[in-house]
Parts: sequence; structure tokens; C-alpha cells
Amino acid sequence: MTGLPATLTGLQHALALGQLSLQESLSAQRQRLKKLDPIYHCVVQVLEDVLSGAAQADKPQTLAGIGLAHKDIFNTAGRAPGVGHDRGRPVTGLAAAAAVQQLQTAGASQLATVVMAEYACGATGENPHFPRCLNPLNPAAVVGGSSSGSAVAVASEIAYGAMGTDTAGSVRIPAATCGLIGLKTTHGLINQAGVYPLAPSLDSIGLLARSAADARQLLDALTLGSSERPSVQEPRLKAWIPETGLHDSVTAALSALADDCTVIQRISQLAEHRVLTALSEILLHHEAATTHQSGLLNKTLSASVEAVALPGLVMPLDWYQAAVRDRSSRARAFFNAHLKDHDILMMPALPQPVPDGSVVTPGSTDFDVKQLLSLHSFMGWVNYLGFPSLVMPIASDARGLPICAQFIARPFEERTLLAFADGLEIKRFGRSGITRHFSNLQS
Repeated sequence: MTGLPATLTGLQHALALGQLSLQESLSAQRQRLKKLDPIYHCVVQVLEDVLSGAAQADKPQTLAGIGLAHKDIFNTAGRAPGVGHDRGRPVTGLAAAAAVQQLQTAGASQLATVVMAEYACGATGENPHFPRCLNPLNPAAVVGGSSSGSAVAVASEIAYGAMGTDTAGSVRIPAATCGLIGLKTTHGLINQAGVYPLAPSLDSIGLLARSAADARQLLDALTLGSSERPSVQEPRLKAWIPETGLHDSVTAALSALADDCTVIQRISQLAEHRVLTALSEILLHHEAATTHQSGLLNKTLSASVEAVALPGLVMPLDWYQAAVRDRSSRARAFFNAHLKDHDILMMPALPQPVPDGSVVTPGSTDFDVKQLLSLHSFMGWVNYLGFPSLVMPIASDARGLPICAQFIARPFEERTLLAFADGLEIKRFGRSGITRHFSNLQS
């Protein structure tokens, strides 16, 4: 509608060629935000163009002219986030979160803060304090959470990329429902100073983008090359395709992908999955209870937050201590079993096609608790390990919505995942990439 390129890297190319100026680029992006947000309802607050620190001469301005919108869980300059509970508040002298500052230093403009599940608790993205975010691919389809607004902002073309947080799938779930690249980074890779916590030992900053190349640009800005590792040229793949619990269309898509990618080894069972999932839930409940102890005791939390935090108050402390104590040894055992001789482990993202929001919303006449639980059934255990994970579309279902796979790599090998995803995009969707394949945007 504005003539802007579809991808972040496409806009970088247009800017480099002088096809539009930085001012023209940002003006067009802000006009697009103003036009599209009343349709998709993902913006909490439009931000002024704050570029503190961006003018450092020794820092490359790789993201100059690029508009981003982040989950309202990050401090921004002079503003505390609303964290899905309200619309935030001004705080004199408050510094932006470290990750936001890194992107600003690379030249990025922060267009807006975006909607999230209240206190990052909720796999569906529903939030009674805000209008429902609409999935740009199908307004009836669930968006997923808790980084729902981040996914909608990127999929609707309001923003060229977004940060979210991922504690049990909160970046990867909405990426899977909206047909995006969703990258959960290695725990601790990106500085989380200035980010409101849920379960600190599980929380990771994640990225949502329209292409793997776009996500790579954001990752490079956030890590400043400090964790740069050469990506594997021809990664060795192992595939876990569960023999039960998957919809036929998901099984077919994963099996076809395994054939295309020349997977070295296929397994139908991942013995560790159930135990690692249980351990991740122990950490989640205990740490969420610690984060929200005051609200739990004063009974001021919503039902969705209580559902995550309340079990932690009654859970035996030795369960938590054992889960923490065994974490390193379980991560090593998983590495030796699945990633010592393979570079990437492939598996489902969601076990079924993207459901409608009504199917996974408690209280709805269509509510199906099994489908709600399935949204994060392949997600949270990866946070317990702390490994990087990437979700991306690999096929379309009967409604034209994305069927996604999840890919796990060794710690700090995000670039191996992104290089693999970049090649897979071209192979599966052509040069137009994911964005145009799934685009069904209202204009």
C-alpha cells in the first residue's frame, strides 16, 4: 500500500540504493502503523522516535530506517512497560532495556510497544485488558501468546521485526500461528536487563521476523558479533516425528521435509520429552510464584496469571531444587544423545493445524482443553535445556494456514539455525519467501 519492500533486508537494499530516504522510510512505516492497527489491534502505545546512543560513529547503523515494535515487557526510555496489565507509565530517568538500546545503537526506530498476555502468562494471547489481536492470516485463527502483539505487528507488516520473550513457547507459538520466523535464543545470550521477568531461569529474549535473513540482522545487532560462530554449511539433521499425537497433515509435512533435507536419522520417540517438560513446569510455577508472590497473597492477580503462579506456592521446594540441580547434567545428556553427532534436531512446532481462537479459549462453547494444552506441548522443555530453537512454516494446511516445524541447535548456534532456515525458505517458498506465500493482508 505504501510501496515499502516486504522484508527488512529488502528495505535495507532500497535505502542503500537511495530509492527512498531514511525520513521517507520511517514516515511511510508510521503511516502504515496508523492505518493497520485499527484492523489488527496489536499496539499498546506509539512511541516517539528515540535514537539515544544511535549516533555513535564507531557503531555501524545497519538498522537505520527500520521500524520495530516490541512486546510491552521491555523498559523504554522514560517509560515502564504495562506488561499486559495496563498501558505502562512514565518514569523520569528510566533507561531503555539493554536489548532495546542495542537495537537503537544499530539505528533502529522503535515504533510502538505491542500487546501481550497479562504478565506473559497465557498460550493463546487473549488479554481482557485489550481488544483481541487479530491473526493477519485468518481473523478467526488463534494468535498465540504471550508475545501475541509482536507476531501480529510483524505478520501484518506494521513493523519489520519485533522482540518478544519466550518462557515456555511465548515467541514460537505466535510465530507458528502467524507464519513467521520465531527464534528463541540461547538462555543468557541477549542481555535481559530492563525486561520484566516471569521465570528468570527460563526467560529468553526472542525474535519475530518475516524471513531468516531479517532475523539474522536483528540478532547481529543484539549480539554485536560477540557470540559469532560460523554457521554449518551443510548441517546434519536428526528428525523426531512422534508416532502418535500428531494430526495427519502435520505428520505428512514433517515427513516430506525430512525427505527433502536428507535427514540422517529419524526417531519416533524422544524419551526425555516428558521428564524435561515436567521439570520445565516445576521451574515455571515456582519462579512465577516468586515473581508474583505479593499479588498471589493479596489476591489481585487475574485467573490466567494465577493459573501459572499459584501452583508454585504449594509445590514442594525440594522439587524445584532438584530440577535446578539436575539441569546441567540433563542438558549434557540431551546434547550427547541428539546433538553431538547432529547439528540440528527437527520436530513439530504445533501437533495440529492452527486452531481457531474459540477452540482454545476457556469459557467458549467450542473450547477444547486438549487443543489448548497442545499449543505448548513441544515448547517449554526447550527452555529448561536453555538451547536455541527456531520455528518456521514448512507447508500449508487445508485452510491455507501454516504448518510449522521446530529446529533445535547447540547452545549459541543460532546462526546455524538461521542459515538453515534461509536455505529452506528459498527451497520451499521461492525467492518471494514466507511473507508473500502466507500473505492475506487487508489493505
